[in-house]
Amino acid sequence: MKILHTADLHLGKKLGRVSRLNEQEEAIREIAQIADEREVDVILIAGDIFDASVPAADAERVFYCALNTFSERGRAVVALAGNHDDEKRLCAAKPLAALHGIVLAGEIDYSELNEQSYSDPVPPASLLEVAAAADYLQKQRCKVYGRFGGITVEKDGEKVNIALVPYPSEARLSRWFDEIDYNIPYPERVKDTINKACAFFDDNYNILCTHLFLTKSEGETLGGLLALPFSVLPENANYVALGHVHKRYTVTKKPLAVYPGAPLQYAYDETRDKSVTIVDTKTGQITPVPLASGRKLTETDADNFDECMQKLEFFKKDYVRIRYGGEPLGKDQTLEIKDHPAFNDLVIKASSHEKLKKENRAHLSDGEIFDMYYKARYGTDPTAEMKAAFVELMEELKGETD
Repeated sequence: MKILHTADLHLGKKLGRVSRLNEQEEAIREIAQIADEREVDVILIAGDIFDASVPAADAERVFYCALNTFSERGRAVVALAGNHDDEKRLCAAKPLAALHGIVLAGEIDYSELNEQSYSDPVPPASLLEVAAAADYLQKQRCKVYGRFGGITVEKDGEKVNIALVPYPSEARLSRWFDEIDYNIPYPERVKDTINKACAFFDDNYNILCTHLFLTKSEGETLGGLLALPFSVLPENANYVALGHVHKRYTVTKKPLAVYPGAPLQYAYDETRDKSVTIVDTKTGQITPVPLASGRKLTETDADNFDECMQKLEFFKKDYVRIRYGGEPLGKDQTLEIKDHPAFNDLVIKASSHEKLKKENRAHLSDGEIFDMYYKARYGTDPTAEMKAAFVELMEELKGETD
């Protein structure tokens, strides 16, 4: 079988005030096209389906359209809850999703799907030619068998076991298991949860799909998630499909654990190269497939108005953040910059002259600094009474500090 692994769709996420739903829809269509071209049997979305726990209606619409598109060729599709997702809201359409071979994964027990197979798919309306429709119908829909910890997907006699562990927050762990010993460190409880989920692994190809932040550094956090050690991963998995990190990253080689990265660039400091990962269970080959959808995020420097406009025009296909370090811009100039289609953000940097002035103020008295501030703020000198009150207050504060 061939498995397509992606994650971190963050449907509904904005860049400032800019909606990116159209780009997200474009990325979903590209992923579906890759799945068709590569004859993918299973699509795994490893968490952070939405950007907010209560997503906007438009984001939910895009999600359901995506599921319909992904499952269109008789594939099995898994959408796993990440730390951004409300698992109950994500799984609200579970009965309807199951009819299409879609598993909405927000819990740890999937036994309700046990030995449930899905009817032969109906060809989409786009397949008008009889030959194409006949070829489509010859492809049997994947069968999905649920159990505690995950699912088994079967097609043409081949089976793949997929353990499904949504982001294991404390709240979710307490709901999954009646007895929890909080004296046991959180990483150990996560490891125990993963081992329990993977208990049904056998001689077939075994995959763990989960949403975690894994790193060698202790105490590190990313997006609100505490780093977990590599030791939480199961030794009996052939592949670990991870979500949370937005760049493609191979965590460990045994077991082979991979972050595919987000399909779009969501922050200026993220990598611009995006991809999905194809897993071939027959050969064991892992192949990253580049994605071209969406606009890139570009951060660039400028020191005057003309340079701002030149940079915006040069990167006109991107979202551009300008780090400006020149003389103050006029109102009309600022409006012209912001009206450019590529403009997204303007960050004013302190000029070298301003930095020098700040460095040289160390020898000034509190009263002299107050004079400078007041005149810059209000265009006139402060009254003697006001200046005296300020100096007196500063002396009191310094005394308290001492």
